Amino acid sequence: MKIITFGLKLIACCWLMTAAAITAPAGDDTGHKIRASLQLESSAPVAGTDTGLAIKMSPEAGWHGYWLNPGDAGFPLQAQWLLPNGVTVGELQYPAPEPMVISDLMNYIYHGDYALLAPLSISEDIAPGTALTLAVDIRYLVCSPKLCVPEQQRLETQFTVADKGTSSAPLEAFSDWRRAIPKPVATMADFSIQNGQLMLSLPFPESVPLTKTLHFYPEVNGPIANTAPQSFVRNGDRLFMQTGAGEAGVSDFYGVLTLDDAQAIRVKAVQVSGDALVFPTGAGLPGAEPDNLLVMSLVTVLGAILGGLLLNLMPCVFPILSLKVLSLANLGDERVARAGALAYTLGAVLVCVLLGGLILLLREFGHQVGWAFQLQRPEIIVVLILLMMAIALNLAGLFELGTLSSGSRLQQKQGVAGDFWTGVLAAFVATPCTGPFMATALGAALVLPTSVGLMVFTGLGLGMALPFLLVGFMPALRKRMPRPGAWMVTAKRCFSVPMFLTALGLVWVLMQQADSQYVFVALLLVLLLSLVLWLMGLFLQGGRDRPWWPLLVVLVVITGTLMTASPGSRSHEPLQAEVAEHGARLPLPFDEDVLTTLISERDMFVYFSADWCLTCKLNEKTAIERQETQAAFARANMAVMLGDWTNGDPDITRFLAKHQRSGVPLYLWYRKGNLQPQVLPQLLTPAILIDKASRAGDAVVAHGAQG
Repeated sequence: MKIITFGLKLIACCWLMTAAAITAPAGDDTGHKIRASLQLESSAPVAGTDTGLAIKMSPEAGWHGYWLNPGDAGFPLQAQWLLPNGVTVGELQYPAPEPMVISDLMNYIYHGDYALLAPLSISEDIAPGTALTLAVDIRYLVCSPKLCVPEQQRLETQFTVADKGTSSAPLEAFSDWRRAIPKPVATMADFSIQNGQLMLSLPFPESVPLTKTLHFYPEVNGPIANTAPQSFVRNGDRLFMQTGAGEAGVSDFYGVLTLDDAQAIRVKAVQVSGDALVFPTGAGLPGAEPDNLLVMSLVTVLGAILGGLLLNLMPCVFPILSLKVLSLANLGDERVARAGALAYTLGAVLVCVLLGGLILLLREFGHQVGWAFQLQRPEIIVVLILLMMAIALNLAGLFELGTLSSGSRLQQKQGVAGDFWTGVLAAFVATPCTGPFMATALGAALVLPTSVGLMVFTGLGLGMALPFLLVGFMPALRKRMPRPGAWMVTAKRCFSVPMFLTALGLVWVLMQQADSQYVFVALLLVLLLSLVLWLMGLFLQGGRDRPWWPLLVVLVVITGTLMTASPGSRSHEPLQAEVAEHGARLPLPFDEDVLTTLISERDMFVYFSADWCLTCKLNEKTAIERQETQAAFARANMAVMLGDWTNGDPDITRFLAKHQRSGVPLYLWYRKGNLQPQVLPQLLTPAILIDKASRAGDAVVAHGAQG
């Protein structure tokens, strides 16, 4: 009966469309009810780059256009591009629609102006100064409450390819149009169908407030009954939706969830077994929640500050921070001490905000990146190795660089500059791992409003600089510090040891990311830099003019080498064979499909790590890879899975985001048959894992006895 009713309504709608196409009065000079135009974000794009392209649609008052999925009637815009050679256009991106119900037919529409965006790519082969013409033929449906009119237009725009290095001011409207595009979410939602009802579950941080305007729009017709009411319930860090299922067969699909009038997210829904999801009944509805965004934001920022404070304990940061703090004991001038503390803080905060802002920007454009993404590039690892070696050789006394020593003889301007760059360096090398308090804060920062997310990253930098900031602004703390003397020279020499060890650890990380030839080139650069620094130290001791020129020459050589050398890749098969020969329980490589299959058969321990993550490596050596832990896993017949994030992996990044994490480590314990894991602490002990495995083993024994 529903199918017959729907068919009659669709026939009536089509009849109205045909009649309207004949009798509709003209709306503008061309007779179109929607004024359309083709616009470029840059009026002078450069060859070899991408720029934004928009199809702007302006319906007349009382008329509306249709979304990618028009709903129960209508059809979406269709575009046929007419492009010159060397020019390509990506997939169109649609802003979130709004619902409109007419005679039990649901339509997904746009009232007022809207724009469809796409990336425009220009080949490097196109010569600067070339004039190009873009054209597109569009077909679409425009409707009013009484009439529907199919229309078609040809849109054109012209531009001239600019020289490299030139830039033009971007069209301001693109910023507003881009904000209207639903943000892609790395998290994949789960859905199941039972008794004619579709249930959707997606992770959503409890700290993010929800409004009463929630609505879910599938990008294809069929998964849901479009006119069925949608019920939303929050349960912890998950958001559940229940609605009527559609009549068509269902497979994985994409959809858009509108959070309010200005925010929307795009998520992929993956089907799971019918009994895997249970709609909660005791959870509070989103509309009943208080508007606590301010409180939750403050809590998240506080967690970032505490996490940043703990980063100072990393071996590559602690020596630098200690020397900078001790250098304040030499200063009796309050103004100089405070200026140095503020400069160090500014450097640390600036790096954290820039890294965080870049992550938010890349995620807004659909790239799957997480915290410490910069360390997934071998070139960055080489730069860090060279920096660590330079600092270690300075602390060891091979050469003197005032900005990294006590600073007592520096002029004020030079001292402030040194404090700033030391803060920059400390923040950059301290960010590989997420620790206690940081994980939740950084995960929430990626789904909270952008302004709050930037506050979280600011709090992280502030936490890193907090010890230096307190000593700089509190004379009482400086009075309790050891007085400067000859012992500081010995302390400097001792502090060089962890810096050498950090450089050595980074070499090991590079060995996991690149082939042996690239590692050999990196070691040659380390040797070259060490010789140049030694020569520069001799020039400084001899009082020669321009003692820095050898360093400038070697920096040019290093830059050229890193730009031309290819890191290649390294196979881990020999390492895996060695582990297997020693009898360790070899972890399976992360695969979400395999994970889902194995959970139905046994308990699982899944952990995510990276070779550059100090916390990860410590947990593996002290807890996961211990013989007694491996024995407990074997007795419980458990499966162990490892997600190696050393070189970056979009699948792992999406899975981390699914559990509100933007970095590693992450430790998950799955009970047999339960797709919702328990998140273990980020600082593991053998007792935690053995206790979990023992309970799993007891369950296996009990099940066997019952059998």
